[in-house]
Amino acid sequence: MTAIYGFYKQQVAFLTGATGGLGGCLLYKLSIVLDVQRLYVLIRGSESTAMERWKHTMPQQYQNIEDRIKAGNIILVPGDMTKECFGISIETFCKIEEEVTIIIHAAANISFRAPLQKVVLDNCLPALRLAALATKMSRLRHFVQVSSAYANSFLPDGPVEEKIYYLSNPDDAEGELEEILRTGTTRHLQRFPWAYAYSKQLMERLMIARFPNLPILLLRPTSIGPAIAQPCEMYGPKGSCPISTLYSRLMQPTGGKSIWYTPDRGSNILDEIPVDLVANVLLRHIHLGTRGVVHASSSYYIPKALEWILEQPTKHLPAHQAARMATPVFVQDKRVEQSKEAEFYQIGSRAWEFRAPSLRRLGSLNGPLRFGLNDHDIDRFAELRVKSIFKDTFREEGYSTPKAGEIGQRALASARL
Repeated sequence: MTAIYGFYKQQVAFLTGATGGLGGCLLYKLSIVLDVQRLYVLIRGSESTAMERWKHTMPQQYQNIEDRIKAGNIILVPGDMTKECFGISIETFCKIEEEVTIIIHAAANISFRAPLQKVVLDNCLPALRLAALATKMSRLRHFVQVSSAYANSFLPDGPVEEKIYYLSNPDDAEGELEEILRTGTTRHLQRFPWAYAYSKQLMERLMIARFPNLPILLLRPTSIGPAIAQPCEMYGPKGSCPISTLYSRLMQPTGGKSIWYTPDRGSNILDEIPVDLVANVLLRHIHLGTRGVVHASSSYYIPKALEWILEQPTKHLPAHQAARMATPVFVQDKRVEQSKEAEFYQIGSRAWEFRAPSLRRLGSLNGPLRFGLNDHDIDRFAELRVKSIFKDTFREEGYSTPKAGEIGQRALASARL
């Protein structure tokens, strides 16, 4: 067994966002794959609600999770991130403060429609409160904040580096926060496609400025997609994979054209990375003791062009359904009105290159934290994804979709311990 697995067996972790997509994957990997000494899991609402969520999203792994909860290896901590000390009981909070060596804050409001003040209250303030509490934890060695590669979607097309970007010189992140809490908006918002993206950008600057001595790792995933293998193939709770949501919208029988502005005729990369690879990036950088900003992008996977992504629904759906869908059309004239989905998913028209020089630090590793795709077949994987989304969207009687186990079995088997 390699050093990374021995390392995690000695760790006590505190995880937020565990009922979400990335958080649920991390729950599985930390507790089942890596067998951490103890895992505190902050949950919103009742324990039964969280358990029901995992039973639905990870049915194959649910029994393993339940067994570890009963054994005391996973400790569910009901709380509310908007409250003082997150509403955690004094007794439990004292144990967390004394024991925890790793904090992973994966909870977030990922809605692209939510207003600015709401996403700032959800994505900035809880992260800062958690960081402030972390400064009091004597055993803490790693504080991981999940951000987003699109926190820097105000930048022009081209390279995006693993560093903090600023909106003004000198930076006035504290002034921006005060303005938003007072008025609900800021002049900087218009530079971003969604308030969500700006809330993550503001959070990064505030955290780095306020807590310079905290061992912070800022993880910036691009668009997160369904899992290749873990916790199970196609894992990805509804609403947690933006391109899956886009597919659901594209499948509507609207006919006509779906117009997308792109200067490269659809050859630009719409960056997406499977959720289990995002978790692997995060967990391996913790082991290395990485500090600062790290991108988790398709450089770890298979970069896919916008044109390729948009053609998958028509390629893999029944002919009668595909014929009723809008046909993607790429234009270079910004004066042409885009389709609603193109306006909403503005990242599809952009051509950023999310550079990840930190990838070179990770090297090779066998086992469930590897990046090797082995016999992973992207075309068959895309087929399963499209047909699964179609079935979930339309619930057609008599429509058959291949079982997840029939696709990528060798990749799944090789990823198991």
